[in-house]
Amino acid sequence: MKMIILAGGQKSTISGESEGMPKPMLSIGGRPLLWHIMKHASLCGIKEFIVCGGYKIDSIKDYFLDFYIYQSDIQVDTGSNTVKILDKNTEDWVVTVVDTGIKTMPVERIKKVLDIAGEEFLISYGDCLSDISLERLQDVHRTEEKSITVAVARPSGRKMPLHFMREEAEWMSSDKAWTSAGVFMAGKEAFAGECCGGDIEDMLSQSSTAVYRHEGFFNTIETLRDKAAAEKLWDKGIAPWMGIV
Repeated sequence: MKMIILAGGQKSTISGESEGMPKPMLSIGGRPLLWHIMKHASLCGIKEFIVCGGYKIDSIKDYFLDFYIYQSDIQVDTGSNTVKILDKNTEDWVVTVVDTGIKTMPVERIKKVLDIAGEEFLISYGDCLSDISLERLQDVHRTEEKSITVAVARPSGRKMPLHFMREEAEWMSSDKAWTSAGVFMAGKEAFAGECCGGDIEDMLSQSSTAVYRHEGFFNTIETLRDKAAAEKLWDKGIAPWMGIV
């Protein structure tokens, strides 16, 4: 099973970060947000990733090209220009980074990598942290036999309730509402033909959709406050998305 990570949008607008940095490369506890998303997935057994890049994709490529160095302690002999790895601290991941364009919408990014994604795959936005059980998400998807399954969580802040545009559906009060948690499982057929080319959520009223309700931790890193909250948890040794509570 592979996970597609959407990491090609415009630069982060969170103040205090390096100018022009893609949002998935924002630092949480000294590691990119992208690493945190992948680490959570790997704890659920996912080891293969397709990163759909775009804006400043070189920063993502450079990170993975030097991934071994970033993860390990090193000794550099400046005279002989040699590097010695003092410990082996890396991940057993296979990461494919694909340039899917700068202004490309999420659905179109996914379509660009369908030929390498497999018949079924997971999808994650590049700015969401959660402790969603990807195993349970897969179980729901296969039990419901729908073309796409969306993980939903309780909304907070600016997050809007998810509305499936079904005739019988009504807007729910905020204490009962759910919002997309930015994680999905889909079959290749969900993106076949002339499906919409915008956000994945736009597809949910047009596709055969199942829902996995997640009651645990969920947050998106949209503001400096969101980032600070995640870093505060990390500094305390608490990281629900890593199973550390």
